[in-house]
Amino acid sequence: MEFTERPVLVLVTSRPFGKIFAAEGWRAAVGMFGMDHEPQLLFMGDGVYGLMKDQDMMHIRMFKSTFESFDGRICVSKKSIEERNISSDEIFENVEVLGEEDVAKAFTENEIVITF
Repeated sequence: MEFTERPVLVLVTSRPFGKIFAAEGWRAAVGMFGMDHEPQLLFMGDGVYGLMKDQDMMHIRMFKSTFESFDGRICVSKKSIEERNISSDEIFENVEVLGEEDVAKAFTENEIVITF
């Protein structure tokens, strides 16, 4: 069997508090660079809370920094942040805010979707 690089969408829908799922999404996305995949992070639903600037979550900041060093694409659903009354100023810098059409495109452009 031959290894093939694949575009992978890492979908984070879990809150970053009280559970490890959101942090594991970051960890998996960073690890995929080591396997020569092309990961893209997309935060939707309650997962958008993991992008808040004012949180004191060093492990998420560390994964974000590493992910960005590989030129990884980090995106958030505009609809999800609006539903939670979060402005784009309240989330980390260098996060692309995607409308519904671009969110749908992210699902179709990636061969694999892994949800956390």
